[in-house]
Amino acid sequence: MSQNTISKPGANPILAAACSFLWGFGNLYNGQMTKYAVVVLLMWVGLMICLLPGVFIWVLNIIDSYMTAQRLAAGETLPENEYSLSLLYSIARIVDSTATCSRS
Repeated sequence: MSQNTISKPGANPILAAACSFLWGFGNLYNGQMTKYAVVVLLMWVGLMICLLPGVFIWVLNIIDSYMTAQRLAAGETLPENEYSLSLLYSIARIVDSTATCSRS
């Protein structure tokens, strides 16, 4: 199955992390709409179950957005639903079969 790719040589990792602090918007900044939807869903489910899982996913997403923006700034072209942090990928893969992670 073919996925859309993203390329953003001017990506700013600090801005991506700051946007992710605001409920995952770093994924939108990086151009990852599907990833944004999946991560926000996981955060809300985690918050509803017990506060800690939602906060844990939120922190992982901040790190992942930063790492993804670093890769984009370095000139990489990534699949639209690529995760840079393998732990977040492992969690997201439970609900999103299209997720990818070249680092896992």
